[in-house]
Amino acid sequence: MKQKLFISLSGIFLFIILFFLISINKPLKLENSKFLIIEPGSSLNAISDLLNEENIYKRTYLFKTYVLITGKSRNLKSGEFMFSSNISLKELVKKIEKGDIFYREFRLKEGETWSSIKERLGQEEHIVFDIPEENDDLLKNLNLKNKSLEGLFFPDTYFFKKGDKATSILERAYKIHTDTVNDIWESRADNIGIKSSYEAVILASIIEKEGVEKRRISGVFNRRLIKGMKLQSDPTVIYALGDQFDGNIRRSDLRIKNPYNTYVYKGLPPSPIGLVSKSSIEASTNPEPGSSLYFVSKGDGTHKFSDTLQEHNEAVKRYQLKE
Repeated sequence: MKQKLFISLSGIFLFIILFFLISINKPLKLENSKFLIIEPGSSLNAISDLLNEENIYKRTYLFKTYVLITGKSRNLKSGEFMFSSNISLKELVKKIEKGDIFYREFRLKEGETWSSIKERLGQEEHIVFDIPEENDDLLKNLNLKNKSLEGLFFPDTYFFKKGDKATSILERAYKIHTDTVNDIWESRADNIGIKSSYEAVILASIIEKEGVEKRRISGVFNRRLIKGMKLQSDPTVIYALGDQFDGNIRRSDLRIKNPYNTYVYKGLPPSPIGLVSKSSIEASTNPEPGSSLYFVSKGDGTHKFSDTLQEHNEAVKRYQLKE
């Protein structure tokens, strides 16, 4: 009689273990990926109730039993988590235990202006927008000596978690930018028209928007700077026009009195005109040797380079005026 009872209890026990193992390893088969925000200090009961309320896992008793049996109750982390549709209970608990929180992406784009960056950061609902209204305050917070924030952040993809501050992204981007510029400036070529690493960034920001033949374009601009010629770069005029630019540059635009208009003023503009990639900084400091002083777009992404104004005017007639 005792033997039969033992066998029956053993069978029930094995069944419970088998059911438990199957349950914790079985995919949840959610309709879509689910997000869950666990606040700091949340108890096991609170997390269990949250899983139920968000329709992620309804068997609260099983969730709590598994966490307690495995001794994970004291190791559950806070943060925002994303659970895929086929995640199992075992994987779900492991994710929370490891603090494998969900990171979002914010992309700083080559050529992008500071006003665009600030606007997009303000529109990102998962970022705490803590950028001061006055640029001077942010310049001070970042320990910057420049008067402008333009072009001082490295274009790349930055990962952040929900609740991160906008300035934390900018701090990372500024450090990478600074390290990159300093490294490249140390290996600059001799006899170039720029005199500082900041001037290298300014020139790089113009090159960034002029075309893909970066080192050749840099050669033209560096030679112009050395000779004291005006750069006469369309992207600087577009930057000077700001919101008034409608997609076309008119002759009257080339005559506007604005320090960024390189058709009117010699030398570099006061600051960069957008974010710069590593390749553009390398081009500004290591231009391609040559003698050309002019270039004009061919309309196919490349340019016609000329040594003399007469050659350049002929190229303009051919490629721009279609004569």
